[in-house]
Amino acid sequence: MRQGIADSFAGLGQYFVMRFFIVPGLALMAGMASAQPAPLATTGTPLKLMVWNEVSTRTAKPGDRFLLRLETAVVAGEAVVIPRGAQAWGEVVSASGSGMGGKAGKLETRLLHIEVDGRPIRIAPAKPDALADKGRDGSLQIVLATAALTPWGPFARGNNARLKAGALVDAVLAEDLMPAAATP
Repeated sequence: MRQGIADSFAGLGQYFVMRFFIVPGLALMAGMASAQPAPLATTGTPLKLMVWNEVSTRTAKPGDRFLLRLETAVVAGEAVVIPRGAQAWGEVVSASGSGMGGKAGKLETRLLHIEVDGRPIRIAPAKPDALADKGRDGSLQIVLATAALTPWGPFARGNNARLKAGALVDAVLAEDLMPAAATP
């Protein structure tokens, strides 16, 4: 009989330990694991980027990447979340050079990402066609002006399209910037 009472108390003790310590502890840990940290910067946060090196239809080919730099730091509250000078990358989508008769060149590019703490964060232009350029199409003016002066007028070339070094580009984050994962 003593053994039966002792077993009852042992079972009761295990019940209380499970009920008041282990189960609430597991629930708390599960809640902490599923809670997402707040983003440092959200999708649509404006960025001011500067083209680092000129990109021109004279030399650019589809797939070529080009460097941009963040001109103005991104600040949340009083904390800098993306520092000024952070590297961003763009890519040439299509490039057609200038042609005879004053035909202008055409350059189409897209923004890829900005590097934050070694992580690529997708970016997009703030306005559609923000990174498209068309060289001056002086076809009519060149042909008319030079045809009167020389028989070589129809062979005059138009201008190459280009993104000039130092040109500013308005962009936005295309995804939330989350805090870097803590490493043990």
